[in-house]
Amino acid sequence: MKKYVVFTAALVVAAATFAVAGVHTVGGAGGVGNTIPWWGNSSSFPEMRFQTIWLSTAIGESGVVTKLEHQDYSASSGGGVFTGCRVLLCHTGLTAITATFASNYGGNTPVAVVSGTVTVPNVNNGDWWTVFTGSTAFNYNSARNMLYEVSWTGRSGSPNYINHTRSGETGRVYASSATASSGSVTAGYGTVARITITPSAVKPTSLGRVKAMYE
Repeated sequence: MKKYVVFTAALVVAAATFAVAGVHTVGGAGGVGNTIPWWGNSSSFPEMRFQTIWLSTAIGESGVVTKLEHQDYSASSGGGVFTGCRVLLCHTGLTAITATFASNYGGNTPVAVVSGTVTVPNVNNGDWWTVFTGSTAFNYNSARNMLYEVSWTGRSGSPNYINHTRSGETGRVYASSATASSGSVTAGYGTVARITITPSAVKPTSLGRVKAMYE
């Protein structure tokens, strides 16, 4: 009987280890185009700092965030290059954005998933484009909400319209300096994104725990 128990436990571990990544759309239903935070040609924004919050109820899964995408809203988005760019993710207990950037972390430490250059491609209306992809980015625990931050110090290109939601979401804060401590809040606004989460692999010690339950 024990041989069958060991085999069953091994199957459980293997299934968890190779679990399929989940893709989650956050930021509401969309329907509004806006260039923040990827405004490539505005003299009013030579730099940018931006934050929004995505609710855990919209994500519903723990694991490593291995991909983040935005949806193009307008055919007039021509793409652009953003240098000195940092993209941060952070757990937060807040459900609405405030004007103070540091406060929106909710006492948690953000993780940089991009440090360098982000290139916004010239894509068609409705297409998704990738902000970052990787295998060791941000380990999301799903118990708290997720804060998304973008900052950059240089830009070129067109006004890149991405899909937003006008009301009913957590809001956004933005400023014309990458190091600003506070900014302008648009309450209720949502930034639409698509997040890919890969479940964390089960540790080898789990095999022993599964065996113990059945022996």
